[in-house]
Amino acid sequence: MKKGIFDDFFKPYAKNVDQVDLNSAFWKLSDKIILEIIKKEILSHATENSIIMDAGGGSGRWVVKMSKECSSRFLIFDRSEDMLEKASQNIKNAGIQNNVQIIKGDLTNIKEFADNSVNHITSIYSPISFIYEYEKAFREMYRILKPGGKIIIMGHSLYNAIYSKINNYNAPVHEIKRLYEEHVVKWAPHVPELIAYSKETMEDELSKAGFVVEKTFGIPVFVQPGPEDFNPNNEGVSKISKYLENTDNFNNTLDIEMQSNSLPNIANRGMNIFTLATKK
Repeated sequence: MKKGIFDDFFKPYAKNVDQVDLNSAFWKLSDKIILEIIKKEILSHATENSIIMDAGGGSGRWVVKMSKECSSRFLIFDRSEDMLEKASQNIKNAGIQNNVQIIKGDLTNIKEFADNSVNHITSIYSPISFIYEYEKAFREMYRILKPGGKIIIMGHSLYNAIYSKINNYNAPVHEIKRLYEEHVVKWAPHVPELIAYSKETMEDELSKAGFVVEKTFGIPVFVQPGPEDFNPNNEGVSKISKYLENTDNFNNTLDIEMQSNSLPNIANRGMNIFTLATKK
């Protein structure tokens, strides 16, 4: 993705991304699912001396969340200066600046890191979908990961995108055909074209880079956001978010999601594809 297009999207996005769940119980649910998976699949394998890179870590909000769960060292690696400026503020506000390093760089050429130098990698809310030369990014993340290290990486879901474009957007035939054939989706005029992944294509790209795939999650698989959940100014509350504001509804939905989201025949329902793999 060209720098100008990338920067034009992330400059305003950096201002509001940390406020995404103020009025949206949908995003609170999505975040809770993700955090529970990361705690079980990544943080439980980390030690005090582990180095965990959040690849495309943006504003650092996930490093803040993860730092509350373990005492490892963290790296926020991102291409956007605006997002990293926000990350610096968030890390300072959380009082964890001594345990976090913030680095500007490109996932297709992670020249800042030597081979086998990072213990684990997380990548949340689809930075890989913004990378058109994604094969290079997968290979670079494999290169810097230590043997035995784990990666968990998220991309936009292909099949959910097709569902949404037909049912929510009533998109024209040519747009649906291109999405189905080329795995490219454009959500709005201000949003760049993004790469969409199925469970199979995400696992295939990881395997081609050298990883051994363990499992894939759909995030979430049964809950669909409303248009209000994507309002950049956090205005309005969607029907699903109102439903999830009820504690019983939230907890029951969370429980069902966690029991089902890694089942091979269900993961492709997810709004996002979240795959766990290991470097042997």
